[in-house]
Amino acid sequence: MAETFRRVSELEFGVFIPIANNGWIVSRTAPQYMPTFELNRQICVLAEEIGFDFVFSMCKWRGYDGETQFWNYSLDSLTLMAAIAAVTKRVKIYSSVQPLLIPPAVAAKMIATIDDVSGGRAGINIVTGAYMAESAQMGLLPDGYDDFRYDYAAEWIEVVKRLWTEPSVTFDGRFFHLTDCRSDPKPRSQPWPNVVCAGVSDEGMRFTAQHGTHAFLGGRDLDEVVQRSRRMKQLAHENGRRVRTYTSLTLIVGDTDAEAAAILDRFRSGADLAALENIVTGMSNRPSGDLVREMARRFVFFGCQPLLGSPETIAGRLRWLADAGGLDGVMLCFPDFLEGLADFRDRVLPALNREGILAASGLQLRDQSPLA
Repeated sequence: MAETFRRVSELEFGVFIPIANNGWIVSRTAPQYMPTFELNRQICVLAEEIGFDFVFSMCKWRGYDGETQFWNYSLDSLTLMAAIAAVTKRVKIYSSVQPLLIPPAVAAKMIATIDDVSGGRAGINIVTGAYMAESAQMGLLPDGYDDFRYDYAAEWIEVVKRLWTEPSVTFDGRFFHLTDCRSDPKPRSQPWPNVVCAGVSDEGMRFTAQHGTHAFLGGRDLDEVVQRSRRMKQLAHENGRRVRTYTSLTLIVGDTDAEAAAILDRFRSGADLAALENIVTGMSNRPSGDLVREMARRFVFFGCQPLLGSPETIAGRLRWLADAGGLDGVMLCFPDFLEGLADFRDRVLPALNREGILAASGLQLRDQSPLA
């Protein structure tokens, strides 16, 4: 009988589903595939069967070209997650929204609808707009937006939360103006659905500490992620709040550490340098050959740094994350999601059990009986 897990402590596990082509590996030698509802349905159903806590999707409106046409093809996050909500029963459902593109009253209604479809499992990820070309191509990028995007997002989420909780909202702010605006029914989630943010700048982390319930934090390495987790928790405490912290990882599992390293080398050998340069340009507006080469060496896994090794090594690193005292959960990506999830179930999870890590990491083996 296949082994699965359920959460028994504070640590949560999620899946960062591939809403755009080729997932998170910017390489010609990585699996190449298109995003479809059917693929993501299979991934989410399998993740739920294994016992994952949540599934999460980004929003993406413009890709990065290159030989792999990286992220040139993408599904809409809100629409897809409404469909995923209807074919799952337990996992939390996180959709991503760019406030600049969707008015708060429209977003409030859409998330409340997904919350109803899912039976109270919806959450929202706020993306303030790190990739300005996405909005500029639509003619929706205000002059100087980068200087006030967190002020804009703060006012946006304030309006959304009020619409989720108040019978009528009249609001006269800097960016939004509502008169007797109503949004019913309210979300099932009380007082409102979870609010996720992923900013790691000082301003972004302050925004999350003031307005978010969950922070997804990246870094140059896992030590930096843990440091940012602790910083986020301190900022939230200073604001009289609690924010749960997570990071994203791409699992590369081999029979041995050397085999996993060889897989990593193969992906890096096929790095799509043109796409990577476009990513760098979009993030910094300062294209640099040296920076592209560094990204090819270290960040061919875009947004989800690799965690690689044998099942035992992977288990040990996950234990370290659980024991580090900072992170509340991890969100996993895989080169091939269906194969990767099955491999996690069949090889990594037993390794967690063999090494006595489950109690420390918050996982517990169980049989295939329904979750309580």
